[in-house]
Amino acid sequence: MNFVARVFDPARTIGGVAFLTPLLALYVPLSLAIVVPVGAVLLIVCRNAAGIQRVRFDWPVVAILAGFLAVAVLSVFWSYAPAFSLDKLSRTALAMTAGLIFVTGIKGLDREVAKQVSSCFVAGMGIALLLLIVERFSGGVMIRHIATDDSRNVFLNQFNRPLSILSVLIWPAVVILVQRGKIWGIGAVVSFVFVLSAFLNVAAFFAIGAGALVFLVVYMLPRNGSLIVGVALAAAVLLAPTIDRQLPAPRQLYESMNLPRSTYHRLLIWGFATERIAERPVLGWGFNTSRAMPGGQKNLDISEIAMPLHPHNAALQWRLELGILGALFGAGLILVATEMARRYAAGRVARAGAVAAIGATFVIAMISFGAWQTWWVSGMFLIAGFTVLACRRRSSE
Repeated sequence: MNFVARVFDPARTIGGVAFLTPLLALYVPLSLAIVVPVGAVLLIVCRNAAGIQRVRFDWPVVAILAGFLAVAVLSVFWSYAPAFSLDKLSRTALAMTAGLIFVTGIKGLDREVAKQVSSCFVAGMGIALLLLIVERFSGGVMIRHIATDDSRNVFLNQFNRPLSILSVLIWPAVVILVQRGKIWGIGAVVSFVFVLSAFLNVAAFFAIGAGALVFLVVYMLPRNGSLIVGVALAAAVLLAPTIDRQLPAPRQLYESMNLPRSTYHRLLIWGFATERIAERPVLGWGFNTSRAMPGGQKNLDISEIAMPLHPHNAALQWRLELGILGALFGAGLILVATEMARRYAAGRVARAGAVAAIGATFVIAMISFGAWQTWWVSGMFLIAGFTVLACRRRSSE
């Protein structure tokens, strides 16, 4: 047992996962779907080797995730495309289970181990930032070996997933760095924004901007800031299907504001999604059926497909596929997350950083990826784990 304890020393083992995660997010973001279950298993082994048997789950989170899965399973019975629903269920359930174990295991690390793992995580983030600079100004010295097309736009698009993940992971890194001096935390954000300006990633820009705004709100309002942000984000989830009625027509916005074609396409997709939601407002169309929506493959304009796989908006996808219960569980998850940040964060900066990570994740989820993409679900649990690592109060044991 002593040999096993030395081999699976938590500081080295979990520190390795923390160090590699930003680098894998940069070059192989889809591998995050593997990192989470591997990290969960390693945490279990490390805890057992160290004689730490008890696992303390946060039951409100467990209840909401279980609710999501229960509604997803039940939706198969009325699903518009049950084959698509069944195809994704097992992978989503595995990602959520492994993610929950990973976050809970991170939460159980003692102060000294958490400090060492935090240092590994910051080191990984720092190297990822340096590699981003090298890649951008060298024309992709390493990333071009992954790309199948050497054109400039394709090269820049290779970084869409990485920058989205890193634009959220920056906040737990900031909290860790602030412990060494505020200038380090500010420097990390400024450096990331500088690097981000060299890429064409609107989602990451919005995420870092939203994170900064939320950080300031929660820092300036330490008693009520988390609640304000949580309620605002939860309300946005519940009101998402009304977005089409609140905005001018997509074509009018596109022409009057000179929007990018991709933004125009998003607006068209969201309008189509709200129309389908209105047809099945209570139960939804069934888990993972966005890609099978009737009329989803027709062009709404020159080449803008009505529903290319998913709505690029988690709130709309929850409501579209899982109905009212999906939206309620999504809003509940945000409220629980912000409340836990308020109650368990280790001070004012940690609370602001934790809620900033939630706000930045919200932005990415609402404009970029499919709600059930396994790599993205896994990425959100990694974000949660490292946010807990950086921000949660710990005993001095």
